[in-house]
Amino acid sequence: MEITGQPVTTIQIPCCLCGTLITPNPANQCTTCLAQQFDLKNILQRGPSGGDLTIYQCRQCRRYQHTDSYFCHHDPESPSLLALCLKNIPALTSNHVHRTHGLSSLTLVDSMWIWTEPHSMRLKVRLTVRADVGESNRSVTVQQRVPIEFHVQWKQCLDCNREFTNRTWHAVVQLRQKRKDESKKALLLLENAIARNAEIRKHILKADTSRNGFDFYFMESMHAQAFSSYLSSVYPMKIKTAQKLVSEDRRNNTANMKMTTVCDMVPLNRHDLIVCDKRAAKDGCGPGRLNGKMCLVGKVSSTLQLVDASPSRMNLEDCFADLHAEKYWKGEKHFRIVFSEKRLVRFVVMDLELCHGSGSGSGAGHDNGDDNFHGGNYALADVEVARESDLGVSEETFHCTTHLGNLLDIGDIVLGYDLISAVLAGGDEWSMKNAFNSNFNVPDVVLVKKVQGGGKREAKGDREMEKKDKSKSSSSKRREKRKQKQEKKMKELADTMERMGFGDGSAGGGNEYSDESVEDDYRNSEEKAYDEELEKDIELASEYGAIVEGNLDDNDE
Repeated sequence: MEITGQPVTTIQIPCCLCGTLITPNPANQCTTCLAQQFDLKNILQRGPSGGDLTIYQCRQCRRYQHTDSYFCHHDPESPSLLALCLKNIPALTSNHVHRTHGLSSLTLVDSMWIWTEPHSMRLKVRLTVRADVGESNRSVTVQQRVPIEFHVQWKQCLDCNREFTNRTWHAVVQLRQKRKDESKKALLLLENAIARNAEIRKHILKADTSRNGFDFYFMESMHAQAFSSYLSSVYPMKIKTAQKLVSEDRRNNTANMKMTTVCDMVPLNRHDLIVCDKRAAKDGCGPGRLNGKMCLVGKVSSTLQLVDASPSRMNLEDCFADLHAEKYWKGEKHFRIVFSEKRLVRFVVMDLELCHGSGSGSGAGHDNGDDNFHGGNYALADVEVARESDLGVSEETFHCTTHLGNLLDIGDIVLGYDLISAVLAGGDEWSMKNAFNSNFNVPDVVLVKKVQGGGKREAKGDREMEKKDKSKSSSSKRREKRKQKQEKKMKELADTMERMGFGDGSAGGGNEYSDESVEDDYRNSEEKAYDEELEKDIELASEYGAIVEGNLDDNDE
């Protein structure tokens, strides 16, 4: 007969050491005696060689060591730093340590930080650990909360160590544009493009300025190649690569190489007036329908858009052509700059008449079905202009045909090149008789762009001359002059780095330039001129924004 409803009593036995009644277990000991017999703190506190637990940190960059070649930055008492500390405890990662101390398993239940002084070079962690004492089939579970202390020691990382050797970089990109007038307009365009793209400049270790461009230093050759490819998408250029052997180890078949990438930019800027020699077609480098004519440089991206300086009155499509960097460098001698943007003259539109059948608005480009046709925003027109300086003095006017018909109106101020009063220099090879086609007529005036904002001129600020002390000796004057020249060079270098986005420290760990040594209101005179042009020329600002947005979209993909 089964009896139900009676309470079941648990069998208890006394502890073999202290006599406390406990539930029977394989060790026949209470938890207090087990904790005294198996001290988990001594097991967890031991390092790999039996010493203290150590975490290595770089003194210069303050990064913590993960592996022999990888260092990473962690905030104080952050979860990532806690994970790094737990990985450096051998008792939590090695099973051999468990068996040598009579433990079948060791499990981490919880972990938390214990506050320490920031300069104490110590890190303390409180761990909740559960251990199985004895054999696996007759084990006893013990759980303890133990404090663990780590010693922080200095160890120089590879990047910081490389700065003290002559092998601080492995690849350099030399960006150059060589022009006779030494115009920096194209370099300013690339500076703004680099400043807006933080992803492309994060691998740059250092940047230096030269007479005709910049030098960008990288640690890996692949980063230098990606950077040069980005530059070629913003401006047409020729890229050459060379390697130099620094050292080699023949026994291990290893070598230390330095790579140099030279990016030669096409020396043509926007709004330059150039001559395309008719003999360029024989060499296979002609600009198509504009061969043997005088052209304006229009839009600038990975290719150059050329605009006919003296277009016909019938077809707008024949006024535009694209010039690739390969064609230019193949026949460089066939392209000559006649006037640069510094020779622009201000004209006033006196009369304007659109040419019939030229096509205006956005329909001109879509009717032909040509994706490379850029004339959708232009229209041909016959314009009568007069020099702004001749108003009220002379009644001389000029007639010309321009592609800016839909942008101009009577009374507008427009910039252009005056070919009547200018003298076109040229030798026998570049004489106008041999360069132009027989049916090309040199125009009197070439209109380039409309002036926005009513055509008001801004007065340039006068530069104050520094007073020289006549009582100084010639040697002290020379030293002072060299010092001022060096300070000016460093100031211009720091200002250039700031414009390209290196002032915020996002260019990498090797950035040596900061904003502290440069005044906030200091700007280069050519940069001011370029910013003023962006404000006045809406078309140029929209084209530049489209180029930058397109490059950012490509990087995101």
